Amino acid sequence: MSKPYYRVILILLTVACGVCALVTAPIALLTATMAFDTPDSYREVWAWVGFFVILSILFWFIIGAIAGWALHLHGWTRTSLVLSATPLLAALISWLLFGAI
Repeated sequence: MSKPYYRVILILLTVACGVCALVTAPIALLTATMAFDTPDSYREVWAWVGFFVILSILFWFIIGAIAGWALHLHGWTRTSLVLSATPLLAALISWLLFGAI
């Protein structure tokens, strides 16, 4: 039996993942297309790798929220909290590192 505060924390993490996904969606879409600014850059492998890595940021928030609830329903409450918080912590660390530049 899970404790009630685990469910409250998971709800807050899910809302935070949803908000971050909504905020990063236009940023990721606009930034990912900038990889193809130079002529003939669509032939370069690293431009495509950067394109898909930037677009995958949005999906990590969604996967974190869904997988967190799936683990919570199977009784893995602490693991669900860690998994839901992981994309948020990664976004926070990258914002702190690259925001200072």
